[in-house]
Amino acid sequence: MSSFSRGFARLFHRHSLRLPCSIRTTVFSTRPQLFALRADTRFFSSPTSRQYANPSAFRSRPRRNLMSSDPVLRTIEATKKPILLYQAPTRRFYNITVYGFALSLVGSALFLLRWRYELPKDLSFFVGPTYVVVAIIMLGIAGYIFSAPVSRCSSIEIVPVLRGPLQLRVKARIAPFLSEQIIESNIGDATLSEKTSQIVAELREAERARTQDINQGLEGMFITQRFWEWLARFMEQKWNSFFLRFKFAVLRFGTVSITVEDRKWKIDCSGYMLEDGRAIDRLISTD
Repeated sequence: MSSFSRGFARLFHRHSLRLPCSIRTTVFSTRPQLFALRADTRFFSSPTSRQYANPSAFRSRPRRNLMSSDPVLRTIEATKKPILLYQAPTRRFYNITVYGFALSLVGSALFLLRWRYELPKDLSFFVGPTYVVVAIIMLGIAGYIFSAPVSRCSSIEIVPVLRGPLQLRVKARIAPFLSEQIIESNIGDATLSEKTSQIVAELREAERARTQDINQGLEGMFITQRFWEWLARFMEQKWNSFFLRFKFAVLRFGTVSITVEDRKWKIDCSGYMLEDGRAIDRLISTD
């Protein structure tokens, strides 16, 4: 089989290129012309292709100056003074209430742990572990409450500089009873966890619903119908107030985190916010 394949290959190789002289002359004489024609075409079309491949010269537009587009930055450029973006509300009574409630939970948990070892011996086996579990739950709730007033921003300002990007000055406290820290960084290095303007709008709507006059529109009703309508409005208002307070206290609604120098600080959206939070949303990017 191998000798047959070698003979067949030798025969094919020997007779494969035996073409007439006229055909061989025509084929081998036209190839340089064809290659030259392709080369001329390539060199002829290359300037045209380069011209159409780089249309950026025709699309170039002047960059819009950020200083002239934002009213806050225009004010800084004109006055050369810092502008206050955020000011935290005064929460002294809130801090006293929070820490008082958390300390009461800690004290109650410690008393439960003490009573667990003073129980009579003839009680059921699950009574002692129940005391321990309840004490651990109370300590966890106290720790969560203790963390509410921690790492809060006191104020956020934009500070003008002579050269370079604008500076962001953040004043914050790790705890309410500790001294205030001042952190300065480039405005492009700070980030927000979410937009503040939407939260400010929701807080204002919640405050409006909580303080709304429930007697409005009841003047022309019959006394019985007026009473039931007033009672329904009263119950709805109190329930909404309870739900909103629970939402603020437990779920911590109304708080936004700002990251500056790899550290997160809390912003209370119920405080003063320039342009109802729209200014800080424009100037500081979100995650």
